[in-house]
Amino acid sequence: MAHEDQGQYAPCPHCSFGSHDSKKLARHLRHFHSDEQSSDESILQPVPSSPADRHSDLTDFELAQILAFEEAGLPRELALSDPPSAPSSKSLSGTSENESLSRRQSHPARANDTVQWVECFCGEQIHILELGAHSEMHAQEKMSIEDSHLVVGDSSNATSTMERPISDISNAFTTTLPDSLRNYDQMQAKTPQSRSKRRGPSLKEIFLGMPAGTKKKAAVAAEEGKTRRLGKAELGPYAHERQMPNWLRRMLEEGAKVSVTTQIAPDGKLVRVEHVANETPNLVPVLARLSQLDRNVERAFYCSPAVRHVCKMSREGGFCGYRNIQMMISYIQSANPEATKHFPGRLPNILRLQDFIEDAWDQGFNPGARIETGGIRLTRKYIGTPEAEALFLSLDIPCEPSAYTTTGNVEAVEAMLCAVCEYFDDESSRDNLDKVVVTEKPPIYFQHRGHSMTIVGVESNLDGDVNLVVFDPMFNPSPALKKIALSNNTSFRCAVPAKLLKGHRRTAKYLGRYQAFELLRLL
Repeated sequence: MAHEDQGQYAPCPHCSFGSHDSKKLARHLRHFHSDEQSSDESILQPVPSSPADRHSDLTDFELAQILAFEEAGLPRELALSDPPSAPSSKSLSGTSENESLSRRQSHPARANDTVQWVECFCGEQIHILELGAHSEMHAQEKMSIEDSHLVVGDSSNATSTMERPISDISNAFTTTLPDSLRNYDQMQAKTPQSRSKRRGPSLKEIFLGMPAGTKKKAAVAAEEGKTRRLGKAELGPYAHERQMPNWLRRMLEEGAKVSVTTQIAPDGKLVRVEHVANETPNLVPVLARLSQLDRNVERAFYCSPAVRHVCKMSREGGFCGYRNIQMMISYIQSANPEATKHFPGRLPNILRLQDFIEDAWDQGFNPGARIETGGIRLTRKYIGTPEAEALFLSLDIPCEPSAYTTTGNVEAVEAMLCAVCEYFDDESSRDNLDKVVVTEKPPIYFQHRGHSMTIVGVESNLDGDVNLVVFDPMFNPSPALKKIALSNNTSFRCAVPAKLLKGHRRTAKYLGRYQAFELLRLL
C-alpha cells in the first residue's frame, strides 16, 4: 500500500537525520530538537516541548524503545533507528505468547516480520521483544571494579566460605513458590522433615515439591510437522541471504585479536599464555564465588570450570548459536581427549562450524534442517538446537536434545527449570552439603525464541525462585568480572554480589516471557 504522505527526501536542519516521510521528520524534530526551534520557525508546527507532548506522536514501539534505553542508562537518542513502520503494541500482543520455540512447530513468517528487527546502537539487529533485556545488558557490560564493590583479597589470608558446609541442610530450603510458578493441582502434601543432620531435598524437589519427571515429561514437546522453508521469524533478519558481505567473511576468518603474555606457573616456571579478545576463561569459579557471597542464594550448582565464555565480535551479527557451540567445545577440549582430535588448537571459527554442520547434513544427521534453512554456509542465518545436535552427533560426540512447551497443565518454564535442576543436582551430589557446588558436568546449550545461551549453573533462592546462570554470547563480561577471572583469584569479597551476577542470571521473570524452550546436553 502506498504511503500518501511520502514525498521528497528532507533533511533535519539540526542533525544528519532525514526522511521521505514528513510525519517522521516532524516527530524527530519534536522529540530531539524542540528546544532549538521557535514556533514561527518551522513549517512543521512542532508541539510544545514538554516530555508528554514530545512523546505524543511516537508509536508504542518507539516509546518502548526509548524507555528501555533510558532505564538502562543509555542515551535515548540512540534508541530510535527510524524503522519503516513500527508495529503497535496491539499487533505484537499475539506474536510470542502462544508460539512454540521449535522451528518444526513454528508459524509461517508474517507479513510484518521485517519490522520486528531493530538495529541497536551497537550495530546488531535485535528483535523488539528482546530490546529491553538487550539494552540492560549493555549497561552491565560497563561495570567496573569500583562500580561493583569488589575487594580482591590475599588468598593466603582469606577465609573461603566455599568450603564451609551448611550445618543443618534440612532447614536450609523452602518449597515456597511464587504464584506464577505454582501448579496447585499438581502439588503434593509435604511431610515434616527430620531435624537431624542429613542431605536435604534436591533442587528439583525444592523447586516443585515433587519428583521432577512428572512435570518434565508432561511438557516435553514431541510434535513433528512437515519440513518447510523457514523465514525471518525463525532464521533472523538475514533469513533469505545468499551470502554474507565480504568484509564480514574476512573478519570471521581472521577471528578475534590474540595477545600473548608471560606468566609464572605454579611450579615457578615462566609460561607463555594466549588471550583471545572475545574469550574469558575461569569465569565459572568467579560466578560460583558470587553465588556463595549472595545471602539470598540458598543453594547453587555450577558446571565444569573448564568452560570458557565466548562472546561475539563487534558488528558480526546473530551468530549466537555458533558461539554457544564454541563454549560447548571449550568444555570438550578439556574433558574429552578423544573428541578433542576434531578441535585441535584454538576453537574452530564460525565458518568452520558451518562446514561441520553442512557435512553433518550430508551424512544424514538432521537433514531436514537444510531444507528449513536453505543451507547456512557463508550466511548469517540463525541456527539452533537441531544444527548443534547434528554437528556433535556427526563427530561421535553423544548428546541429548529436549524441548519444552506450555501445555494445559504445565508451564514450559517450570518443566525446563525442573530438568536443569535435575541435571545439576543428581545422585553424584547426594552427599554434598556445600551451599555452592562446582561440578565437572558439561554446560547446557539453551534455546528460546530468537536467542540461545549456554547454561553454566542454577541457583535456588530463599524466596523459592530459581535462576539460571548463563554465558550469553551477545555480551562481554563486565570489566570487573574479566579482571578477576583473568587473575584466577576467587578469594575476593563483594558487598553487592547480585549486582555483578545480574548480567548472568536469567530469572523467572525473564524466562516467563517465553512459551517454549530447548536444551541440548552432552552425555
